Amino acid sequence: MWLLIVHLVALFLFVLLYSFRFQKLVPNPNLNILEQIQVASKDWKSTPYLVLLISFALLLLLPLTLGFTFFLRTDANVVVVIVWIIWAYNWSKYTFWRE
Repeated sequence: MWLLIVHLVALFLFVLLYSFRFQKLVPNPNLNILEQIQVASKDWKSTPYLVLLISFALLLLLPLTLGFTFFLRTDANVVVVIVWIIWAYNWSKYTFWRE
């Protein structure tokens, strides 16, 4: 349970950090968040984009952390991994390849 709490705190910390501190430092802040993540993957060494990519990675790992917190000792952990693979694939597909 503590891993889920740490994960959620880190996710909210990075999201708030990007929203209030680093979003105004991005060259074109009028883009939607998926387009900003796509641009951030090309220039990941700058601090605002690095914070955005860490937030996105934490978002992708959220179902895995949530599922393993509650279903690690049961056979449902296989379902958790399958749901996480679908979650991460769809988010990545719509973010980076815009399909």
